[in-house]
Amino acid sequence: MTGPQHVVTLWFVTAAEPRKVLTAEPRADRGFARKFLSQLNPSWPLTHIGDFDMNRSAPPGPDEFYIGGYPGLSVVQTVIPELATLSQLPELTGAWRGLTTLIPAADLYATVHTPGDPDGLAGAAHWAGRRLKRSFCATRDTIIEDEGLPEPFEARFWEGTTDARGIQLSFLPSEFALAAVEYWLGVSLTEGSDLAVDVPVAAFAVDGRPAPRQVPTEDRTWFTTGAGSPTAPADGDDDYDDYAADAGTPAPDTRTTPELLRGAVVSVGRGVRSGFRMLQDGAHAIGDEVRRRARNTGR
Repeated sequence: MTGPQHVVTLWFVTAAEPRKVLTAEPRADRGFARKFLSQLNPSWPLTHIGDFDMNRSAPPGPDEFYIGGYPGLSVVQTVIPELATLSQLPELTGAWRGLTTLIPAADLYATVHTPGDPDGLAGAAHWAGRRLKRSFCATRDTIIEDEGLPEPFEARFWEGTTDARGIQLSFLPSEFALAAVEYWLGVSLTEGSDLAVDVPVAAFAVDGRPAPRQVPTEDRTWFTTGAGSPTAPADGDDDYDDYAADAGTPAPDTRTTPELLRGAVVSVGRGVRSGFRMLQDGAHAIGDEVRRRARNTGR
């Protein structure tokens, strides 16, 4: 694929408060992602390339999809070749037909941006039902699409109070797109923002590439994907079944960290009485749980 890669993110929303859905820490639903892609284009060969947080990952490359399905909220992120405006999304044909309609939603929000180029094509759009309410797409030099009435969040951009200056558009379209997500969904994909929240997704490639190679490390396994940097699989990945709810994934340990540590003391005492091997196994189990929590909380 030549030329800039335009990454499109679609948010399918029926939940009254999308932020609450994500702050409830949902899991990446690999089965949902696989079924969505199978219905979008049954001829695509699907390769699972990882489960991770979309907001902490590099953007998808060509023929890659990041997909999250949660109660009342779904997200699909991918590269759409030769996309000029967001209002075109419902009119896409061929392998892309149905992209905006396969997931029922009261509201559909979409953004586009050009990774690595803040002056490149970017914008945001909103459909209520299937009616386009607003779509704005631009580069720093050219407004490409300006449909519908401006949303309240746009005021500071049109007032010229943003940091961008010069004879070009008085704001960066990429920042416009981020602000749209914050206004519509109440979440931010920018690390460090007060509205920042993790967006767990299952990532698939549709170009027939082989499954990613597992690279062992000291205490876990990483996947090397076609997108470049390794991404971490979900715990229990080897036993995961796309089509079985909760298959192969143990129920999360709901004990607090102090309770875990008290449990460690008990395990150690029992280990001493029962033998060195039991002590060793108990210590490993507690260590694994503490490391898992550290990864999940970013500590």
